[in-house]
Amino acid sequence: MTTLVQVTTGILLVAHGLVHLLFIVPEAADPSYPFSLDRSWLVPGPARRPFAHVLMGAVVLAFVAAALAWWGVPGLDSAWTVIVVVAACLSLVLLIAFWDVRLIIGVLINVLLIGIAVFSPSWVQAIRP
Repeated sequence: MTTLVQVTTGILLVAHGLVHLLFIVPEAADPSYPFSLDRSWLVPGPARRPFAHVLMGAVVLAFVAAALAWWGVPGLDSAWTVIVVVAACLSLVLLIAFWDVRLIIGVLINVLLIGIAVFSPSWVQAIRP
């Protein structure tokens, strides 16, 4: 059972990172599509795409590293807490820079991940390799 939880948790970390790539998917015909690089209250127009692309790459790589650390890959396993906090903070920067109220779920997931990493509850220690 513990192995199944470990594998599933790592896959969910990778999936959370990959969701950020929805910002580069062509927008749906619906003008309320939440993943848009055209709307930013923080980043000026010409810098939006380059800023977002670099940040998306960093978010995906950081969450893949977080999953590998979660799975106990040597060299990363001891830095799991730091990697998760960095990944979640990068994600928060992207979500806040291109804010839409429906992105609140991603913000909540990131806050939850930061809380788990920082406070390291006993149940997390019990299921990590």
